[in-house]
Amino acid sequence: MSKSSKRASPRTPVSQRVAAHGWRQTLLGLTRENLLGELVAGITLLALAIPEQLATAQLASVPAFTAMIAFIAATLVFVVVGANPILSIGADSTIAPLFAVALLHLALGNSAAYLALVAACAVVTGIMVVAVGVLKLGWLADFLSLPIIAGFMSGIGVIIMIHQLPQVLGVVSRGSSVWSRLSALSHQLNHANSWTVLLALGTLLLMMIGEHWRPRLPLALVAVLGATLVCATLSLSHHGVVELGSVVVGAPSWRLRWFSVHEWGAIVTTALTLVVVIVSQSAATSRTVADEIGVAQNLDRDFVGIGVANIVAGLAGAMPVNASPARTMIVSLAGGRTKMVALVAGLGALVLVPLARFVHAIPLAALAGVLLFVAGRLIKVATLRAIARTSRAELLVALTCALGVIILGVQIGLAVAVGLAILLRTWHSSRPRMVELGRRHATTSWEPLTTHDVDRVAHVLAVLFGESLYFANVGAFRRELYRLLAQHHATRHVVIDAVAIADLDYTGLAMLRAVADDLLADAMTVSVARANESVRQLLTSSRETTLLHIQIFDSVDAAVNHAVASTND
Repeated sequence: MSKSSKRASPRTPVSQRVAAHGWRQTLLGLTRENLLGELVAGITLLALAIPEQLATAQLASVPAFTAMIAFIAATLVFVVVGANPILSIGADSTIAPLFAVALLHLALGNSAAYLALVAACAVVTGIMVVAVGVLKLGWLADFLSLPIIAGFMSGIGVIIMIHQLPQVLGVVSRGSSVWSRLSALSHQLNHANSWTVLLALGTLLLMMIGEHWRPRLPLALVAVLGATLVCATLSLSHHGVVELGSVVVGAPSWRLRWFSVHEWGAIVTTALTLVVVIVSQSAATSRTVADEIGVAQNLDRDFVGIGVANIVAGLAGAMPVNASPARTMIVSLAGGRTKMVALVAGLGALVLVPLARFVHAIPLAALAGVLLFVAGRLIKVATLRAIARTSRAELLVALTCALGVIILGVQIGLAVAVGLAILLRTWHSSRPRMVELGRRHATTSWEPLTTHDVDRVAHVLAVLFGESLYFANVGAFRRELYRLLAQHHATRHVVIDAVAIADLDYTGLAMLRAVADDLLADAMTVSVARANESVRQLLTSSRETTLLHIQIFDSVDAAVNHAVASTND
């Protein structure tokens, strides 16, 4: 985000952060001072959305205007139902290839049968996403750590770039997987059209310059119009530059019909795939932008809004929709902070519908340039560098997610990354450190023995265990404790500082009984200090521990003093 954009759009104070939804709160946060800025941000969103939606329709193998219907319907629905004030909903280049690949096996692209399948897929997907929100399953997004989100977004950016390379080079696109596409492109490089490449790179360059020079100006539209003017003036269509072609403007139409069992099976399985991607991408985008602009998060409400948007888009004869990371980021860069932005973009697109017939001369290379810019904004190089400086393990998770999304597909790549993150977290928590404590001179404070002016108390072993005590780390607890006891043969009292033990499961209780049994047999006592209420209740109510007379104290010093006094007695 540019410095000027940050200055123009300060964060909302935490005490004032609310999630806006419903007509009464549609314009929440709009003031006389920021009205002009919100209108400009809305025009910027519209300027990006028009060429991007037309380009996305190409990926979905649907008529170009179908994507515009989806954008208008989804945007206006989310204004009413959704929570995040600047989340942009519409046809999305991430999910378009997913449902296109699955449904093109059943019908030809652009055919009435195919469009019916696409509309049905949108409705079924919407019902499932609404269910996720209504059942308040937004907590599932908590498994998406920041490294996973960075890797996921970066992988999506690379996929978009690969999908746009044929339009950038002016060659025929072949292959369904990343490797097959790249392999096919490598054999067609000598057929690349230089004019097409220049138009794509020129559009990309203008948008990159505009991002740093005037991020609030609608340079996406300027770049596409400029490329179209150049193409028409020089008659580049006669030199191999492919144009968008005629765009048939049609009103929303009912396309649903009754499908065969085989068709319903393909629709439902495709919808399930889309739900995974939509929930993941929307959650990542909503959380990221909510933190950036300083608004409250309400993922469940966002899921309901996106689900209803899909249902309305499907009933209107359009295509599945999703939250767009790129468009949402553009809104943030433009300084948008309220739902006025989406309202302006949605109504603006509706007003401009009669002009759609004039876009036939837009070169596909220009649309590809727009999507290359969008994809580049998704590749989080700076974030990955910051993660690398903090944790190599988390960098591994981020890169695994990115590569998994690129090579294995969005849903599988994301699942692998989440699984790896959980595995690493479990591995760390199963091998926590046990720190030996000592008393600071002339105080009641107990600190690690490595600290200056801290000494052990005779016959006492005080330890701090740095994790909750559960089945995966009970072995480490016992090994570390016995290792310390082997170093201090004169120990008569063991005091466990439980301040970091947030939870205790049955295996942990059973292990404490076994350890206490061993220590009791060696004439040692066991005490627990600073346990929280839930752990204290478990320790005092369970037969596993009460039979062993494990004593509980409010502080380590109190436990040690009681142990020393009992020794003296």
